Amino acid sequence: MKPSALDYLVCNACYGRLSLEIEESIVLSEGKEPEILSGVLKCLSCKKQFPVRSGVPRFVDEKRSSQQNLETGQRFGIAWKEFPRLAASYRDQFYDWMYPVDAAFVKDKIVLEAGCGKGRHAQLIAEAGAAQIFAIDIGEAVDVTYANVGHMERVHVVQSDICQLPFTQVFDFAFSLGVLHHMDVPAAGFSSIVNCLTSQGAVCVWVYGRENNWWLIHLINPVRTLITARLPAPPLKLLAFLLAVPVWAGARFVARPYMETKKKLGWLPDLFYGHYLSYIGRFDFNEIHHIVFDHLVAPVSNYIPGEEVAGWFAQAKLTTPIIRWHNKNSWTGFASRKAPDTELMLSRVARAVPSGNQRQI
Repeated sequence: MKPSALDYLVCNACYGRLSLEIEESIVLSEGKEPEILSGVLKCLSCKKQFPVRSGVPRFVDEKRSSQQNLETGQRFGIAWKEFPRLAASYRDQFYDWMYPVDAAFVKDKIVLEAGCGKGRHAQLIAEAGAAQIFAIDIGEAVDVTYANVGHMERVHVVQSDICQLPFTQVFDFAFSLGVLHHMDVPAAGFSSIVNCLTSQGAVCVWVYGRENNWWLIHLINPVRTLITARLPAPPLKLLAFLLAVPVWAGARFVARPYMETKKKLGWLPDLFYGHYLSYIGRFDFNEIHHIVFDHLVAPVSNYIPGEEVAGWFAQAKLTTPIIRWHNKNSWTGFASRKAPDTELMLSRVARAVPSGNQRQI
């Protein structure tokens, strides 16, 4: 934890100011902030205390958090520990999910990442020149994030439930990619994130879609819920490896060339799940292995209709949301509290050619 985080963190029970008692700290390099490895954050109003362990302030209260969300955080902590690698290929994937957000948009902004995994996105946001980035997660994934990016300037890693964030309205931009659909009430997570935005703040999310995912919902979900989400890491990783082999081969050597050919020969019939398989066909085997493991490890996975995603933005009264059907199996959404930001993004939509199949609602 960096001392400057105190300018933004508050008690997540009463939103009171916090004081910090340092037990152990380290200076990583001359001229940079020290890293506080252990200590205690104390609320000056309600006197609640929050520990700082292994460089991360810990705000999760198991009595207040949903048991399902806690279990999901614990399972994904396993996933990120098994696949901690940061790869250069993540940049293109990240900005594709974040479309129409680009690196220029996040520059000099105070940014929240709700569900940080292993820190791959926090790294990219920091490299884009964000003023501050707070990467939060409910489980032990924060330890992987801290190991990967905790040393970076302006990067703050915090363990917190998305529904009990230790912030007021301080963020210029907040995003959550691949996280809300694993919460027991995804809409509540979205609302909590929006509540942390400034009067001109913007938000971007990516979630699993219900459309075209019947086979995941009716065939894979029951197996995942009853069996794979309960397996310990070693057998689950082996199972994911065995399944990843045909997925990787089919995506790279069948789906990707077929979909490229279909662009030239429009009369070719659609390939089942072709848009998504073609999309992941550019990834190496390690990443495909991780994707399969990720789908099998989660105790909760919700597949959300596009109209419901649009409803989140409408209920939050966000301006002119840009809702996109991504690879015909998921949804991305972007909107701002104030029109000028959205108008800027719409101008980028006109200039950009995003990957994946698109549909606006």
